Amino acid sequence: MNLEHTRRKGRPLALVALASAAVFALAACTSGTDSAQTSENSTKTSPTAAPATVTIPDSSVGKQITWLLSAFNTSTPLTQEEIAEHFGPTAPVILTPPDFDSIRAGQPWTTVNYRGGDSDGTVSITSTTGGAFDVNVVVDVDGNGNGLILGMAITPTKDVHVPAASWQELEAAVKALPAPTNLTVTEVTEGKNAEVFNVGDTSPQPTGSTIKLYVLGAVARAVQNGTLSWDQKLTITDDLKSMPGGTMQDLPSGTEVTVRDTAGKMISISDNTATDMLIAAVGREQVEAEFAPMGMANPSLNIPLKPTRALFQLGWGDQGAQRIAWRDGTPDERRAILAALPDGLVDIPASAFTTPAWPFDIDWFASPADLRAALVTLQEKAKTESGAPVRDILAEDPALSDESAKWFTYGGFKGGSSIGVLAGAYYVEQDDRAWVVTMQTHGDDAALVADPALYFDPVDDAMLLIQTDATS
Repeated sequence: MNLEHTRRKGRPLALVALASAAVFALAACTSGTDSAQTSENSTKTSPTAAPATVTIPDSSVGKQITWLLSAFNTSTPLTQEEIAEHFGPTAPVILTPPDFDSIRAGQPWTTVNYRGGDSDGTVSITSTTGGAFDVNVVVDVDGNGNGLILGMAITPTKDVHVPAASWQELEAAVKALPAPTNLTVTEVTEGKNAEVFNVGDTSPQPTGSTIKLYVLGAVARAVQNGTLSWDQKLTITDDLKSMPGGTMQDLPSGTEVTVRDTAGKMISISDNTATDMLIAAVGREQVEAEFAPMGMANPSLNIPLKPTRALFQLGWGDQGAQRIAWRDGTPDERRAILAALPDGLVDIPASAFTTPAWPFDIDWFASPADLRAALVTLQEKAKTESGAPVRDILAEDPALSDESAKWFTYGGFKGGSSIGVLAGAYYVEQDDRAWVVTMQTHGDDAALVADPALYFDPVDDAMLLIQTDATS
């Protein structure tokens, strides 16, 4: 299941995804073709896909979007072979009736906008009877997926967001969100913590894969201590493979990947298999031991540490049979539950991911202050010779709007999501000044936080207000 990349104002947002909030889903067969074959298939079936006024590039993601548009504008049923040619084996969701047919019922669809990069693109489509939708597609361009679709979200097109013009307007906007949300802005220049903005509950909240910041910290400490090196190779095994987000679960067992590349995927695309490989490499206890030094006020909330595959197994495996036992268990009882979880590949059907697991303590928990301290600590680690790669790892996907990306001279980001949970933690610099921005939201009803843009638009607003204050 994957919410790894969601488009926001034309750039990819790596969220953590442990479950999909996509509107439509595709039960894909296991197969694949190269990009040339995909392009050839698109050419055969897409006479009305993209009007001349909108150019969709001949990139990996552009080819798949062109094919999707052609499929929306025809009535020919998709075959399993065609599905396998375009969707990766772990693509999170389904294009089967009645959902896919409901899109086709609105044809002809007109393409009105496209934005994207090599692996992530969003096309906006409209029709006189079907309405208007944004179709976001993420493809595998790592060399093993042959440009296959890894994730897709089809969401109704919304009115253009009008940024908050003041911190007071931003506070009102955050308070009006459907789910309880905290948003904090702190200037951390030269180690100071000068709070700029704070709204919402700042106690520890479920935070999804932002916990991976602490795994990165544990890796950096292991490199510093000489027990690990950035160029050391780790081996993918069935016992370490998790579920998406990410791509490493699709690599054959026995594949070797360097610690540096594994850490990069853990942060930039929130790869869950990469995370569990790193936890295994440094040891679960070593990650737990990093919580306090990195500024987590209450480490007991995350001890024993759950690998990502355990989160899936506890939260949604066997129809959530372990939820109550985990919630009510002592730390020792929880360790026993983790030890008893089955080895081998984790296979949980998409239909199982319906209700949040965080109310049963099945998530990871941190406060805005915890996340701020973690980001600041990681930047300090990056100033050392052994920790230098940390800074680049955090910046591989800064998740900034186009406007903010032009103004900030550095951006580091880690996001997190699960059913009913959404979070983001940013470290940004403008020359010699630095700020941390955090956002967390969660709801008992997964629908409350199903639209990431609602919660990340205020983050973008905060970034713009930082710029306004700094230049005034």
